[in-house]
Amino acid sequence: MDHRRIIIKIGSNLITENENILNDSAIEDLCNQISSIHDQGFQVIVVSSGAVAAGRQYLRALNKQIKMNDSYLIHKQVLASIGQPLLMKAYEKYFSNKSKGISQGLLSREDFENRSGYLNIRNTLNELLSVDIIPIINENDVVSTDELEDRAYGDNDRLSAMVANAVDGDMLILLGKIDALYTSDPTIDHNATKIKTVDNISEDIISYGQGPADKVGSGGMRSKIQAATIAVNSGIDMYIASGYEKNVIPRIISGESIGTKFIAKESLKESRKRWLMTGYSSSKGDVILDEGAIKAIGNSSLLPAGILEVGGDFDRGDIIGIKNLEKKIIGWGIANYSSLEISKIKGMKTKDIINYVDKNFGSEIIHRNNLVITI
Repeated sequence: MDHRRIIIKIGSNLITENENILNDSAIEDLCNQISSIHDQGFQVIVVSSGAVAAGRQYLRALNKQIKMNDSYLIHKQVLASIGQPLLMKAYEKYFSNKSKGISQGLLSREDFENRSGYLNIRNTLNELLSVDIIPIINENDVVSTDELEDRAYGDNDRLSAMVANAVDGDMLILLGKIDALYTSDPTIDHNATKIKTVDNISEDIISYGQGPADKVGSGGMRSKIQAATIAVNSGIDMYIASGYEKNVIPRIISGESIGTKFIAKESLKESRKRWLMTGYSSSKGDVILDEGAIKAIGNSSLLPAGILEVGGDFDRGDIIGIKNLEKKIIGWGIANYSSLEISKIKGMKTKDIINYVDKNFGSEIIHRNNLVITI
């Protein structure tokens, strides 16, 4: 048993019935499985959706209904606000049956965007795990609109990868209705082939990602592949599996071949480089490089001469994406200059920078110590 720190993401379609009510029997079963591996000495963090469904269930029980005068987004925020305590109540009930203590964490995209926020999340979760608490985490839907609009984490898939990254997780398990990654949607294409192992997230693998196959979750296979990209580049193995599979969590941890396994790349041991992988959810812009810069960037800093285009609106200190000529992300880095200033100095020789920037922060657009390559 090499994997000691496990992050388990539980999709809304797994623990709700048609986004109307919580499925208590499903929650109880998952809590029992998690408790069993916790008893074996594994540290576990749960990332769970389902607050909106719980809120809808509660209002219907009271014969109340939210008027739809305002936007659909506000409607879902209200449901999430009502439902989150009920979701936690369900987890508390079934974990307490196994004498397990839990905590609640509500996180938003912005919490990961700055280094201090990232470290605060990391330190708090590490401390909770050290005293045998099982943190239950969800997107903070009440104040963050990204999840509800499907712009940030995708039914918590990417959020779970970000959490795994922050706590140096060993394994990430995404549980939902679908049992694996397929070459196409198996509910539509009977010739779809199950992929058991992914050791390289190639263009073909990315092409298999589709949007949500149902109207309950806000994720889909696309967000799961994005989560896998974060995980494997952070040195974390990731699984996609069905939560309906009997005793699925202990079986995956014991090494049984279930679902799809994404094999981790060599671990990124430096905490700063782990943080840079949060760019998948928090990047505010990007730069496109020429061929010479692409070849050199693996061993050196990024200089203005190698930049062809600048995208987005970002400031000095923000995480930005690094793209090749095909506009594919090949890495992440911390910008030494704003997008406005880089637009002025792109393509220039370093000696000319001082004539075009308000303040000279050096010749590097991204210093090699603030750079991580993902290909």
